[in-house]
Amino acid sequence: MTSLADGQNLLLARLPAAEGDRLISRMRPVLLEFKQVLHKFRGPVDYVYFPLRGAASAVTTMEDGNAIEVATIGNEGVVGHSIMDGDDDTSPNDIIMQIPGAALRMDAGVLKQEAGKDGPLRQLLLRYNKAFVIQISQSVACNGLHSIPQRMCRWLLITLDRMESNEMPLTHEFLGVMLGTRRASVTEVLGLLKEKGLVSTGRGTITVLDRAGLEKLSCECYGRVKDEFDRLLGRP
Repeated sequence: MTSLADGQNLLLARLPAAEGDRLISRMRPVLLEFKQVLHKFRGPVDYVYFPLRGAASAVTTMEDGNAIEVATIGNEGVVGHSIMDGDDDTSPNDIIMQIPGAALRMDAGVLKQEAGKDGPLRQLLLRYNKAFVIQISQSVACNGLHSIPQRMCRWLLITLDRMESNEMPLTHEFLGVMLGTRRASVTEVLGLLKEKGLVSTGRGTITVLDRAGLEKLSCECYGRVKDEFDRLLGRP
């Protein structure tokens, strides 16, 4: 079983120490596997997750089965925060683990109870929710306006920010789902990035070799979302 030694959730780290410790005492550490479904669209949110390692994707799936990622959640945030207010305790998206890792899991009812108090957790979750909505809005614009190479660079950078190393366990197929594009297009763009010396690929892995180079090829969406998270949440 995992423990706090496996990583740190930066959202919890922004709380006063005593408050953070009190909340963590009401959580359970869990391991999260690749492609594990944490929440289903319109399904009940029984638990919320504060990731320590790895990354989850909020995915919108069409009736024909085509899907695209609209947001990424790693150790900067929380999965399931949408239930903190109101009576609808269902998920607005499918939430799937894109990178395996670990998290602190809390009963959803406990989060609602704690967030219902006018204290530091509620204020922090409200700011995080605003940053999360900005990420979704920017993803919508990016998916409609920018090229696949720009979007891939943005996605790799976002995921890299949530990793402990430059190597990401990703298949071309899963990356295609995240970008809402064909696997062949993913292979073609990764080939271009390899030619430029920005990434290398192995069996089920992508390793970033030149982060600055990816940032130059990415659209402005990566920097804009990162700036908004820093503005709203600051650094722990």
